[in-house]
Amino acid sequence: MGQADGISAAARAKQVIAMSDMGLRVSQFLAELLKVMRMGAFALLFIAGPTDARTMTTPRIDQMFATTKPVCFGRFVMDVPVSATVVPGSQAFGPNIESLPNDVKSLARRAKAKRDEVQARALTKSKAEVISFVTGPTPGSWLLSYWEDKIAKKVELQNITGFLAAGPHGFIYPDQTGDEETPNDVLKNITYVATHLRARDPNEVPTDPGVCLDVGFIADDSGKFQEIFGIGLRFPELPDASFSVSSNKDAQQGDSFEDRRAEAKRAAFMVAPLATLFNKVKTLREGHLKVQQGQGSEALFRRPMEEGDGHWHEFQFEYTGKQFDHRNPSWDASLFTGINHDQAGAKPSSLTDAEAVALWDRLMASVRLRVPSK
Repeated sequence: MGQADGISAAARAKQVIAMSDMGLRVSQFLAELLKVMRMGAFALLFIAGPTDARTMTTPRIDQMFATTKPVCFGRFVMDVPVSATVVPGSQAFGPNIESLPNDVKSLARRAKAKRDEVQARALTKSKAEVISFVTGPTPGSWLLSYWEDKIAKKVELQNITGFLAAGPHGFIYPDQTGDEETPNDVLKNITYVATHLRARDPNEVPTDPGVCLDVGFIADDSGKFQEIFGIGLRFPELPDASFSVSSNKDAQQGDSFEDRRAEAKRAAFMVAPLATLFNKVKTLREGHLKVQQGQGSEALFRRPMEEGDGHWHEFQFEYTGKQFDHRNPSWDASLFTGINHDQAGAKPSSLTDAEAVALWDRLMASVRLRVPSK
């Protein structure tokens, strides 16, 4: 964390605000906002206004949570309203894994199509080349090894993709060699994943160590793979609200959430338009938030509409775990309201401050490791 790309905190914050004003899609806005958080500029959003008392429940949110369902992602599980729509996000166990729900029958066709595509490029300027195409380590699986182009071959950067079958589902696992991984190492990794992978009903919450995919589960307690997992939630009762949560086992450790807030506060006074804009932002709550793993930090604020009356909400949380420890990974969460056509703050929020905080509290209180660290 911290300033990583040579752009100042104030400059990045100004870019993010401009992007949101132009109607940036929620997914892009979240990505840029997280960059700001890592650089410290996110704290600019919280320099104005007192912190309100915690509001845990409201009738509308209580009714939504009258019946819940567990949702499993990576090594985590959380309880969400039964009506909520779960949007799968990253599911990286080493490389990112692509799922083919109830489409295992297409696996061989997809594998052969990829082989044919590489072979076709062998006649082009790229000089791609198939090295091998063989059956995989588990029934119904395939392995494709190839050079992406002549430069990859020269530097010995080999692509090896596993087309893996598990019950009715297919999974594509694209890996490659590197400075510290030989083709044999990559093949061992793919074999490990293939032999530890099984199908999982979305309603099943495994009790064994491992990681949940959207329709799969990889039994694992080794911690040898990088793990990045996340989901998004949408609510039919609250169509303008969106919640997302993601974990990152190998997340780089840096300045604390509080230190970045202090740095950003100083940066605010260097950019007059930012200071004017953020003076209109009301902080609903900020500070420490205790979660299952320990103590994290949250910042909840209400932003005014750029034009007209009304407001929208933007809540953020960050927990810094222990880097490389799969039993205590870092994770973060976000809540936006005022969403229209995937744009944050595109319309006034349908939630009051109390309802937005209550929704946040109910969701955050349920996020936990499936298999708690001993």
